[in-house]
Amino acid sequence: MGAENQVGQLHMQEFLDEVADLDLEPRIQSWYTVDVTAMLGDVNILHHEINEKTGCSLLFLPKSIIHFCPNERKMQHYPKHLVHCFVDHKSEREIHRSTEDNSVFFAEMFSISPGEEHLNWSVNAHSERDVPQLQARTARWLKYLNS
Repeated sequence: MGAENQVGQLHMQEFLDEVADLDLEPRIQSWYTVDVTAMLGDVNILHHEINEKTGCSLLFLPKSIIHFCPNERKMQHYPKHLVHCFVDHKSEREIHRSTEDNSVFFAEMFSISPGEEHLNWSVNAHSERDVPQLQARTARWLKYLNS
């Protein structure tokens, strides 16, 4: 096993450990540990993200992203070159003028693909103190997409 594959397997274990630590229904835990693990096999994972509320997750692979949505028992695969990122960081003046959305920072990864297969992974902050963490996450997305 090469060093790259060992690192990928380490990331896989970190991903499964994070899923195990979430307060998810047993059927969702089982779906991840049995179905997702079997499907992934020896794939080289660069990093991952998990939405703790929904149990949905993203795996960043060298040339693609896999989106898992356990409530729908859905796994979707997106080639990296079809994924884009949008970032909106509002100024103080814009925040005070806006009546609809009080988000200070918003970032989204989305795909250009058929209607039922769109990737839409987003983060937002309503407080300036949360912005640095989300900026770091967004920077990681952009670094991945531009590599």
